[in-house]
Amino acid sequence: MKQSQQFFAEYVQLYRPLLNRLNNLLAPYQLFHSQWGILKLLWIEGEMTSAEIAVRRQVEKPSVTKIVQRLLEMGLVSVRPGTDRREKWIGLTEQGQATVSNIIAGLEVFYENLLEGATEEDLEAGIRILKQANKNLHK
Repeated sequence: MKQSQQFFAEYVQLYRPLLNRLNNLLAPYQLFHSQWGILKLLWIEGEMTSAEIAVRRQVEKPSVTKIVQRLLEMGLVSVRPGTDRREKWIGLTEQGQATVSNIIAGLEVFYENLLEGATEEDLEAGIRILKQANKNLHK
């Protein structure tokens, strides 16, 4: 098997178990990885519209709407009207910010344990390769 095929085979072997473990770590917060991805995006980038979230998360807008509705019910996000009545800005509430901060602290240990034995150079190379593959995928 070529190294390029081996690389993606290893990625596929990692992906599903990683999501399952991540969902287990998010369970005490009553969250799933899809919800977490939106919360983390809002924490990093600040307020944005559903359309912007959909583009950034590479998912359909109706999926974002459904997830945001659940996060709103949980008190983790707030929605405010934009200049156009169809436009709504989504942002983290104080509770949402505190929740994201707690989750990030817990995930830091989890990710460090997963990457035990990898050097900084290994991580930089891995990040660079995955970014390049993502860029090529979306050409």
